[in-house]
Amino acid sequence: MRTRLSLSLAAACLLSLPSTRVSAQTTAEARRAWDAGIQQTKRQFLKCDAQGLADGVTEDYTSLNASGHVTKGRAAELKGDREFCSANTVTSWNATTTDFHSSGPMAWAAGRMTMTYKAKATGKVNKVDGRFLTTMVREPDNKWRQQYWVLVPISNK
Repeated sequence: MRTRLSLSLAAACLLSLPSTRVSAQTTAEARRAWDAGIQQTKRQFLKCDAQGLADGVTEDYTSLNASGHVTKGRAAELKGDREFCSANTVTSWNATTTDFHSSGPMAWAAGRMTMTYKAKATGKVNKVDGRFLTTMVREPDNKWRQQYWVLVPISNK
């Protein structure tokens, strides 16, 4: 599942970003790819397209969720997405980007993600609500893919 969290990973992601500025066109291109990717991810979650979701991450993808589960690699992401999709029906998924930056072949985005899903076995409705930080890289095939994903849950207290 794509609910991922780690402050140390977030710090590592931020520290690894290049500090040099790049042209606005590169940033605009990365932002267009990000925005299109968000819409595609929404469609994939609503269809529970595990293969499509996994295709959007790098081979060395890493994520950590709020409960401490680590996912390493595209194959592990695909396996986790398949397990999640076989057990649940996603009824809503939304991401709002509040910050975006890019430098050359690397970009990062932050914002808020919410997802509601229903467990097939019990009918129980669950909601994920959190602030995300993700990094993307432009790979040799010129596609932007997620390399790291973290999610900090928002407390309803």
